[in-house]
Amino acid sequence: MPLPNRPHEKNRMPTKADILGTMQHWITIMQLKPGEKISDTEIAEYFNVSRTPVREVLKMLEQQKLIYTYPGRATIVADLALDDIESYYLPMQTLQCLAVRLAVNNAASADIAELEMLNAQFGEAIDSSDAESILIADRNFHDKILEIAGNEYIDEFCSALWVRIARLDYMFFRVNTMGTSYNDHRLMIESFRIKDPFGAELAMKNNWNYSMLAVKAAVGQNGIV
Repeated sequence: MPLPNRPHEKNRMPTKADILGTMQHWITIMQLKPGEKISDTEIAEYFNVSRTPVREVLKMLEQQKLIYTYPGRATIVADLALDDIESYYLPMQTLQCLAVRLAVNNAASADIAELEMLNAQFGEAIDSSDAESILIADRNFHDKILEIAGNEYIDEFCSALWVRIARLDYMFFRVNTMGTSYNDHRLMIESFRIKDPFGAELAMKNNWNYSMLAVKAAVGQNGIV
């Protein structure tokens, strides 16, 4: 099982949340590829923890359908779910549209300034043509909107969908599609500035719809569906 060469920081004991987030990231960026066998012993050694918290994290990853466990045989990384892409993107689109409408009404001037800063970082990431940096910057922008919206249930459901969608975005990433996302973000920010929830919702809907169509097109171009 190929893990990063750099050992995990040992100046503090990682929490289960740390381990979960790191493993989700490894699965997203294909550090752990679909079909890869997972060793709880190797992971425990990497994080310098016992196997107990690792096994608990593996159960969480299985609930998220990122891995599958075959008792007595192996634990493996799940294949990408390419047969029903809309089942992830459409619920995310609905939740994000609701979040941005709530956020428009809650946003202070400091929140709008931070969204502008985050979108600028997103633009810089696009210029770098680094898929991992682009995905992180995009996630940071949308997470800020969820934070402003302040609805823990929307946040929870979006987090569950992110881990599935991020794998698809990363594997079939097309940098030339992200200029549209950057402009959608700008339209959302302008809607925040004039307190226009309908404009913000339309920009968010277009943002997720275009992402879904881009991934579906990329899957088809690769001859998978």
